[in-house]
Amino acid sequence: MAKAGKTGKAGHAKGRHEQRFTPQPTTSPAVAKAVGGVGAAALGAGVWAQFGHDWMENGMPPFAFAPALLAGGAVAFGVAVWLGTSGEAVLRVGAGGIGIEKGKQITRIPWYEVERVVWDPEAQVLSVLGKDEAGGAQQLAVRPRVHPAALAWIVKEARERIPGRVDVPDAALGVPEARQGDGEDIVMDAVQVVGKRCAATDRILAYEPDARVCPRCERVYHKLSVPTDCACGASLQGLRATEE
Repeated sequence: MAKAGKTGKAGHAKGRHEQRFTPQPTTSPAVAKAVGGVGAAALGAGVWAQFGHDWMENGMPPFAFAPALLAGGAVAFGVAVWLGTSGEAVLRVGAGGIGIEKGKQITRIPWYEVERVVWDPEAQVLSVLGKDEAGGAQQLAVRPRVHPAALAWIVKEARERIPGRVDVPDAALGVPEARQGDGEDIVMDAVQVVGKRCAATDRILAYEPDARVCPRCERVYHKLSVPTDCACGASLQGLRATEE
C-alpha cells in the first residue's frame, strides 16, 4: 500500500506570500504639484468670489468671473490628479507567480506557466511571456521607470523558481535590486488543487489529500505520479509516495 512521505501535505505550501506593487506616475511630480497648486488656488479664489460677499453680509452680488474660476480650478485639479497617477496595472509577485491587478480582477501567470523572462537593455523593458491560470497567452512588459520594485522582484523570484527560463544577466544595466520591504506584503491562501490536472499524467485531481505541489513553481501532481525532479528543476524526493 502506498502512502505519502513524511512531508504530509507538503506542496500545500503554508505561509504563502506575495508583494503588491503600485505603479509610479511617469510625469514629473513637480509638474503635477504645480498644476495641482494652481487648481487649488483657482478653486479657493472662485469660492470666495462666489460666496465672499454673502459671508461678509455686505449685500453685493458675486463677481461675474466666479463660475469661470471654479470651473478652471476644478479642471486644473483634475489634470493634476491624472498627471500624478499611472494607467499601468498593479503588479503582484510571489508564491503564486505574477499577478496583474486591474480593479478587482487579478490575472495570474503561475511560475510553471512562465515561458520566458527576458531583459532588453536597449528598450529598458523586462518581458514576461507565458500563460495565465486559464491557459490564455499573456505577455507582460515591465519598465523600471514605472515598476522598478516589481521588476526587481520578478527577476529575483524567477531566478530562484525557474532559473532555466530567465534571460537576465547578473547585474544587468538598468535592472534594479530587490530589497526587503519593497511593496505591500500580502498573505495568500493555500494552493487550490482540486480540479487541477496532474502535471505528469494530466489526471484531474478530485481530492485535496491526493495532491502534491512543487514548493518552487507550484506545479501540481497526483501523489502517486510525483517525479524525482520537477520540470523547474526542483527536487521532489520528499513528495514522492513510498511503499510500506
